Amino acid sequence: MHTISWNMRDVPEPERFAYWREAVCQTYLPLEPEDLCKGMFDGRIDGAAGASLHISRVRSMPATVARTRRGIATFQDGSFYANLQVRGEAVVEQFGQRAIARPGDIVLVDTNEPFSIRFEEVCDLVCATLPDTGLRRRLRHLGRAPVSVISNTGAGRLASAYLHALRDIPADFELVDDLAGHQLTALLTRAASLQLGHTVAPSRREVRARRILDFVNDELDNPLLSAKFVCRELALSRSTLFEILSDAGITFASHIRKARLDRSVAQIRDSRFAHVAIGEIALRAGFASQESFTRAFRRRFGIAPGAMRSRRET
Repeated sequence: MHTISWNMRDVPEPERFAYWREAVCQTYLPLEPEDLCKGMFDGRIDGAAGASLHISRVRSMPATVARTRRGIATFQDGSFYANLQVRGEAVVEQFGQRAIARPGDIVLVDTNEPFSIRFEEVCDLVCATLPDTGLRRRLRHLGRAPVSVISNTGAGRLASAYLHALRDIPADFELVDDLAGHQLTALLTRAASLQLGHTVAPSRREVRARRILDFVNDELDNPLLSAKFVCRELALSRSTLFEILSDAGITFASHIRKARLDRSVAQIRDSRFAHVAIGEIALRAGFASQESFTRAFRRRFGIAPGAMRSRRET
């Protein structure tokens, strides 16, 4: 498990906000913080990154953080932020909507789209960074703009309690992070759906699609993974496999390619894998060769994997 810690008190006061900006961009994505406390800034970020979920505790003086088109063009990985508001209030804007999150509420934002979160008081939150494993598609199926704030009621209370349990980042987090990511995604989807007045009991076909995707995810590093392999292992006909995935808006080959790239980019950006060669990461992710991996990586992220690693290290 890779852990991080940024404490603004480690640097002289005049340099703290510049250090904070670097901490935010290194820990998350290209974001644009703004100081609201007129030079008296203080803050701290502590986090842990597992294979499927990144959890962090953020405490700071009043500030704004924004995700702009410029930052999105620099880098995007499709992730979501689910921020449990522990203390203070947050004003969040995304998809042309404005909402206020109070202690116990969860701010849910899509990092592929512009947003801003404003903390006019002292900020204390737990941030879960979730990969897009179908969450975007499921939220869009609600038929309305996704909610930006999940209230601390009903299913939202369960999601809030789940994040609260991770607040102090338990030492054995890496043993459950894949399970935690899956369960938290399910809770957030259910809470957002109910908040919009939807019932979300999954259909039989949705259950079968989830079974297929879970199996594929478990076999990503298997070079023999193919439609034929999945059909044999899950006792499905080829037509049934593609029909179920098509109904879920998923193309078999593109889903595997995206999932493998998501896994590889997480390792390239993780300092724990700094000693692992790019070619080895490609093979571990299930690519047949480093060349095919590099081509797919460039098409997806607009940069070579080695260049991304170098940028991360500078």
